[in-house]
Amino acid sequence: MTGSIHIADTHGDTTRNWDTADPATIREIEEVFREAQRAGRLVYRQTGDGKGEQVTLETWDPGEDTELVVAPRLVGG
Repeated sequence: MTGSIHIADTHGDTTRNWDTADPATIREIEEVFREAQRAGRLVYRQTGDGKGEQVTLETWDPGEDTELVVAPRLVGG
């Protein structure tokens, strides 16, 4: 099974992919999670009908959560 993570940042929108049959690609996505968490960014998974929910590295299932988005944390003013 494959999945993708879309990273919205100052470089634009970058997409990284993983394959559950290739542990190296999953480790790469885990590092993307760590970098996002260190930077205070949020990761969301698609839950269906255009909805999503926040996911962390600890709750991410690479075989189930196949569409992820990394977004900056929004601050009200």
